[in-house]
Amino acid sequence: MMNANHCYRPYQRIIRRIERGRLPLAATVATCAALATPAFADDEAPALSAIGIERGLELYDWDAADRCILGFHQIRITVNNVTEEGILKLELFGEKDFMRSSGKLRRIRVPAEDGPMRVCIHVPEAGEYAVVGYHDKDGDRKLDKKWNFKPKEPYGLSNNPEIKSLRLPKWEETRFTVPHDGVDIVINLVDLG
Repeated sequence: MMNANHCYRPYQRIIRRIERGRLPLAATVATCAALATPAFADDEAPALSAIGIERGLELYDWDAADRCILGFHQIRITVNNVTEEGILKLELFGEKDFMRSSGKLRRIRVPAEDGPMRVCIHVPEAGEYAVVGYHDKDGDRKLDKKWNFKPKEPYGLSNNPEIKSLRLPKWEETRFTVPHDGVDIVINLVDLG
């Protein structure tokens, strides 16, 4: 089964058709190849997005959030405790392979702004999901960690569970239901210092 990593954000409609089995695999490869950005030579890098250039951040078009649409099956996330420096990163997961790279359904990176930020992520269908995020203050596209592996940068999870021990969050603590008309959630970033 294909996922959004095979074709970038502008082609989500095609990707949904592929995932639902409405577009055969041979057509998938041809469609992605025809629509994909030009191949990069070994010494070339993909171009930064306009907002990435404007803010001096390593952001690309495929990092962008989706447009917020009331009544659409999407997650409308309000993220609290953000300051205007670096990047806000949010990742969408389903239950399968929760908190693993292989289980990531979508990744959003947007310039961080002061105050509560509103970020929207389309979901392929109604169901249970979890969102994990952090404020990448230095904009290096990585979560900085302390010696004991706790986050050095502010982080947050859907349902805002309090995690006191050195462990990853559990699916049961972070999952929530997205109905057909979408859902609004709040993530409060926690700064452990």
